[in-house]
Amino acid sequence: MKITRRGFVGTLGLGAAAGLLSNTVSKGSGAAAATPGPTPETRVYDGGIMQLNQNESARGPGPKTLEALHSHINHRLGRGYPPDHVNELQAAIAESYGLANDNVLLGTGSTPLLEGAVRAFCSPERAFVTAGPTYSTSEGMATNIGAPIKRITVDQSMSLDLEAMADAARGAGLVYVCNPNNPTGTVHSYAAIENFVRRVLSETPDIHVHLDEAYINYADPASMQTALPLVKELPNVFITRSFSKAHGMAGLRVGYALGHADKLRAMQKAWNMGDINMLAAIAALTAFKDKEHIEWESKENAEIRTFTVAAIREVGYEVADSQTNHIFVNVRRPASEFRAACLEQKILVGRDFPPFENTHCRISLGSREEMQQAVAVFRKVLA
Repeated sequence: MKITRRGFVGTLGLGAAAGLLSNTVSKGSGAAAATPGPTPETRVYDGGIMQLNQNESARGPGPKTLEALHSHINHRLGRGYPPDHVNELQAAIAESYGLANDNVLLGTGSTPLLEGAVRAFCSPERAFVTAGPTYSTSEGMATNIGAPIKRITVDQSMSLDLEAMADAARGAGLVYVCNPNNPTGTVHSYAAIENFVRRVLSETPDIHVHLDEAYINYADPASMQTALPLVKELPNVFITRSFSKAHGMAGLRVGYALGHADKLRAMQKAWNMGDINMLAAIAALTAFKDKEHIEWESKENAEIRTFTVAAIREVGYEVADSQTNHIFVNVRRPASEFRAACLEQKILVGRDFPPFENTHCRISLGSREEMQQAVAVFRKVLA
């Protein structure tokens, strides 16, 4: 049985979630309502496990993207040297942001982009600066190449401690800022990021600043905006984005970086970015142009997030203010214990995130159906 918006907020009797209905776009009142996304379906995995441990989109690609994929499964797949649509995707991204083509670097997901940046700009003599907890791919590469790591714990609100990170960045090679942050879900405004970047560069002019905006499509524009103006102005600043989150294409592996051409070339020279295949390219190109679906996906996720947070807070547990498709909950016990209790109910939640592995757990947001079931389990486990 599918869950309607009315049934979704009312099933568990959550007064705090009732306000979602007043924010729902009525049918015919706008593009997001006129062009809804795919009907959410509960995902189950081997053994019937509901997977809420990876920050994927529960809804997958939009209808236009799926149509493009189906229509391009033809004999052209045998003519893939070079693959169709890859250059077209790069050009579309560049044009959308007012950049030249060589200001865009594509990767097979954002992973090689993050790894390439560390290899290009860090060394045993030039440290890597990051937050704790945050997305750890870059830190893993810093460890691999023997670069010193300066990890700054988030503040009491679970936000990045930008002042302390700026202090730590003196003399470093690269500072990594995930905004919105994974796993905490918190964001910083454009003004806060700008102040941070300008201070860091004034104190260490040859440092590089990596701004990871993988979750920006889920963020409220009133809370944060892209740092693209800084990228255009400052040669040592670059942004990475991913099609694996709001675009629902985690299985197709497409990401991109925006920056000055010489910096992107340095990253590409330092590490293999992989080869975008033909189907991934046409899917990403279609998804990038489908602004209506992204708007719908963002609204859908926001309502599900509000519902889930309200349910957990109602039973007395703290949840960091999130602008992503995941939440970071103070479960007041080791994450491993909470994870094991949820898995007994066939729900898999996030891994450990030091230094909060003994108190907090990350929960990725699924579809309405999934979160209706999951919230009932969370309330039972937490109680």
